[in-house]
Amino acid sequence: MSNKVYIARNYRSKFDAAGKAKMDCETILENNGWKNIGFKQSWISNSILGTLISALGVTWAILRMKSGSTVCLQYPFNKFYGYCLWGAKLKNSKVLTLVHDLKSLKGKYGHSDKEVELLKQSDQLIVHNDKMGAWFKEHNFTADITNIEAFDYLHTDNPNAKRTPTNYEQLRIVFAGNMGPFIFELDDLDRGNFKFDLYGVGFDEKKVKNANDTILDYKGCFPSNEVIDHIDGDFGLVWYGNTLDSCDGVTGQYLKYNNPHKLSLYLLCDMPIIIWDKAAMADLVEQEGIGFRVKSLRDIKQRLAELTPEQIDEMKQNVQRVKADVQSGQFLTRALQRLS
Repeated sequence: MSNKVYIARNYRSKFDAAGKAKMDCETILENNGWKNIGFKQSWISNSILGTLISALGVTWAILRMKSGSTVCLQYPFNKFYGYCLWGAKLKNSKVLTLVHDLKSLKGKYGHSDKEVELLKQSDQLIVHNDKMGAWFKEHNFTADITNIEAFDYLHTDNPNAKRTPTNYEQLRIVFAGNMGPFIFELDDLDRGNFKFDLYGVGFDEKKVKNANDTILDYKGCFPSNEVIDHIDGDFGLVWYGNTLDSCDGVTGQYLKYNNPHKLSLYLLCDMPIIIWDKAAMADLVEQEGIGFRVKSLRDIKQRLAELTPEQIDEMKQNVQRVKADVQSGQFLTRALQRLS
């Protein structure tokens, strides 16, 4: 048995967007020679039964873990992360933690000493980006830390997916996900060569401010395993909060540290990115030439007007390059190699 191991878990659904990143990470670990020592990955929606299966799977994994192994844990892991740490220590094994979410960086929770102390028991950490890495170092983490840079999104292109050629006179900006209050403020923007195509939950026609001259076009809500084939646009918007001028609120401020899975989804839909300039991933978007950053959504009109068709096409070509890495698991693969 390989000395590099991980513990698969139960997810509520095979097609649950919330679990997609973690399920993909398990697959990428397997592809890189890491061995699952728990139960097989499962998809049982009943929370009680699912929790029981995960608990038994972790216990089975600890029993099977060989002394001196390196175990990769995905955080958070429901109630079982601490249990896994105990088991790794019992078996004199190293812990590599792949961080997906941090309550300590979400304003409504505040700093969590318990969370920090748990994560400090890791020997190695894979975090989202430089900004999150700096936060860990500020809190005196001594673990080896590397960045995943972007979350992979394993997917095989559907040749029948709808992809309409770009109309440079009316660019389609896509927003996919839960629609915050800022969505209904978009009609306040000065009109330009763009409109917004919306996918997801939370759209309310009654909240549309200017029904007779709206730039909002609601396309519907689709299951997570199908939405890539339905999204058809020219740019993907990464923005959260209440206003057009800044990403505020808990989710908005969290953008300063996290890598939203939404960005990877947009790349798989062949779209360059428009992102808040203070978002942690704005650096990657700029460096890879896969979109542009804006301080305020009010800047979109000018930024799009300044782009030539050739520049937009170049962004789309760059998207294809990064997309190839995202959909084949290369970002996590490279992070694992840096820590080996």
